[in-house]
Amino acid sequence: MDKKHLKRQSSGLWLYRRKTPVQLKDKYDSAYIQYTLHTHSHHEAIIKRNKINADIEMELHHAKQGSTDKSKFFYYYTPWRRERIERESEQQQDDKHHPMEIADVEVIVEDPDDKHNPTVHAAWNAAMTGNIPDEFQPTIKELADEWSSWAVDKKDAKYISALKTYVNALVAFLGNDELPFNVSSGQAQLFIDELLAQGKSANTATHYKSKLQELWRWSLTREKTKGGNPWLNTKVEGNRKQSKSEHFRNFTDAELKHILAETEYDKLNTATWKYPYAMHILTRLLPFLGTRLSELAKAKTEQFVEIDGHLVFEVREGKTVNAQSIVPVCPTVSHLVHDAIKNAGDSPWLFPDIATAEIGVNEAVNSISSKFGKITKGFAKVEGYKTGLHSFRGHFATALEQIGCPEDIASVLAGHKRLSLTYSLYSKHSDKDRLWQYIERIHEADCMKVLVPKVIDTAA
Repeated sequence: MDKKHLKRQSSGLWLYRRKTPVQLKDKYDSAYIQYTLHTHSHHEAIIKRNKINADIEMELHHAKQGSTDKSKFFYYYTPWRRERIERESEQQQDDKHHPMEIADVEVIVEDPDDKHNPTVHAAWNAAMTGNIPDEFQPTIKELADEWSSWAVDKKDAKYISALKTYVNALVAFLGNDELPFNVSSGQAQLFIDELLAQGKSANTATHYKSKLQELWRWSLTREKTKGGNPWLNTKVEGNRKQSKSEHFRNFTDAELKHILAETEYDKLNTATWKYPYAMHILTRLLPFLGTRLSELAKAKTEQFVEIDGHLVFEVREGKTVNAQSIVPVCPTVSHLVHDAIKNAGDSPWLFPDIATAEIGVNEAVNSISSKFGKITKGFAKVEGYKTGLHSFRGHFATALEQIGCPEDIASVLAGHKRLSLTYSLYSKHSDKDRLWQYIERIHEADCMKVLVPKVIDTAA
């Protein structure tokens, strides 16, 4: 049961209770911040807790920013506005006056320097109506900073970083860090159109739109700004040339040399990179196995088994049902598999650093893919093609073609569609020897010659 910042009284009612952050000690004048949530329901208590906690996090964010007028405004506005809304829900229909309307601001404010501060009085007036004066409205970047503080334990770091990038691009397009309600639907559409005109894909432009739409939604529902959400009706309309899907191309020999050099373990093993061993091994195994990154990166050691003296990799889960298959392991890289299993120790995972990553296994795999993208960022652009770790599947297929592997066998080995878990290598099927004669020779292909010496060096 989720009880973070929650405490149940003997009466059964829930309390919000958290230790007062150091920056807010003067404001709350207590070791703990505590509110009665007026509910016996745990589910309802969680909803109310989350709202209060988000407001306190914003107060903390503004307290850390300093004593600017905007920071002081929201320092007072946020809790006052919350109290106003709560009291409105408790007010009886025949009550003529809201209890806060007859309160004296100068009595409520404890800091003597703030009792007569116009900013504090503006915060009080805004809390009564929910209308924030323009001079205290946060700009787009300021909203993004507030959202980032709120989202730190709700979104992963990559998501938060992406939103900041998109906000910076929007501000650059507008030419100024505008107030959010000054951004019209027309300007939002022009921004999306400009992204597409710059050559960004429709998918990328859609990411921009969705995250900016989320920022505006968050701001409006928390009364951080006014107006509407200009991103709701924007359209991402890439031209036909942009809408064509790109295929992964093979790397050139020069590009492969660069990849091998940049993925040496010693070069990857830094204080800021958490998956040096996994990336070092993956970039050397994938060209010889032809599997997808996720299939190998999330594999367990038990998925590598010996069949009639041959090492095979059982792919038990994948993008499709057909992805469940058996992948023969080329003898040239079998030592890398054994090294990885040895390195895993008592862990059931081939790459424990990925499987147990704090950010989650899928995010760790994405991080490796992103790191690889940075390594290959300067590679030549070929219209209709792109590069990535998935390019190694193309190398595998090309290698089979170069050593004269018949198309029907190559489709089995490269596509892994008919080499099922219950067929072929587990049986005495006559094709078994035919399959292995090509797997055992794949290192002879021209497209693999740059890779082979480095793979062998790794063994040494």
